[in-house]
Amino acid sequence: MSEEERTLIDKSESSSFEDLASAAAHEIEEAKIAEAAAAEKAADVKSDEWQDILASGALLKKIIKPGDEASGARPQRSDICRISYELKIRDSGEIVEKRDQVKIYLGDNEVLQGLDLALTLMYEGEQCILQLAPRFAYGDIGLKPGDSLGLVGDTEGLRYEGPAIGSETWLEAKLELHDWNEEPEHETLPIAERMQIGTRRCTRGNWWYGRDEAQLAVQLYRRALDVLDESEGGITEPTPAGDLTPASDSLKSLLDERLRVYNNMAAAQLKAGAYDAALQAVTRVLQCQPNNAKALYRKSRILSAMGRNSEALEAARAAAAAAPDDSGTRKELQRCEQRANRDRSVERRLAKRMLGTDESPKSDGGSPDKKPSRAKMLVWGSLLLSILVGVASVLVYRYKIQAH
Repeated sequence: MSEEERTLIDKSESSSFEDLASAAAHEIEEAKIAEAAAAEKAADVKSDEWQDILASGALLKKIIKPGDEASGARPQRSDICRISYELKIRDSGEIVEKRDQVKIYLGDNEVLQGLDLALTLMYEGEQCILQLAPRFAYGDIGLKPGDSLGLVGDTEGLRYEGPAIGSETWLEAKLELHDWNEEPEHETLPIAERMQIGTRRCTRGNWWYGRDEAQLAVQLYRRALDVLDESEGGITEPTPAGDLTPASDSLKSLLDERLRVYNNMAAAQLKAGAYDAALQAVTRVLQCQPNNAKALYRKSRILSAMGRNSEALEAARAAAAAAPDDSGTRKELQRCEQRANRDRSVERRLAKRMLGTDESPKSDGGSPDKKPSRAKMLVWGSLLLSILVGVASVLVYRYKIQAH
């Protein structure tokens, strides 16, 4: 079944549509409450025992070095955590990846979900061992040799070189939380640093998108837009003519990066079935760049998914005009034209039926193969019966006269 033929539920940003990170955050809050209650009832629980973090058996934790529990402080979502970790395949012990003193934004899934979730329950200086079910590791897709690891801050595009990780493979991780700081206000950061953070989040979002995790990708794209937003630089509101007010080169670069993120987010929202939100994203791009071929192409795909075929055809024509040599835009235009032809054919047939002119081609009048209709047969039968009754009446009358 093609992507166009899939039945997807339309979900907008204002609906109850929640990304996986939001659901996971809710699970963590429940886990914190359960953990606090368990601590009150069993204060003598040993730190070297396995703890079932989510009470589902999918994420197990064993403390090997307690942290600063006296402070009671734990990192919150969006805090910048400095961590070290080592990932292994649980059954074989093969190392998947190892990183030391790396900084991540907690809650952004810049590391595997199991690590991200466990960090919210750790104290400063704590070390632990985790066992991660596939759901909180590499999911149903797994990881094959040569696949990108998608490491945060990695500029070399490191690839996985170990044995294949399947959809049923559990991982084991050694994780240490060194410390953390609150995320600074974006407005206080220089544009160059904001560009760096936004690009890093977008890159990680692309990695999740490539793994068919559209919801996680959307989360990263939204976080990238948060830091790439610049309301005071004169680049968020175009003039009525569609031109941009003068801005510095750095602000223009920031705008270009924002538009790329919006384009990527629209693709992820389309894949997730959030059509209204996806249309809003490409509309933002086209407000600043009316001839952006990628945005026009995705607008056509979104409108087709929404059943707005005539508008989709218009967008596809604009995309093909903006990028005439692009095979993707040409194929999209062909699909939209074929769909438009089918729609017109259906409309003509419906119009003929409504007007009563939908008749099949007539055969020659003398054709012996043409069968009389049922109505005509009933009329001729009734006429023949009337004649027979009349003849019978005459014969009966004559017989009576002769008898007298």
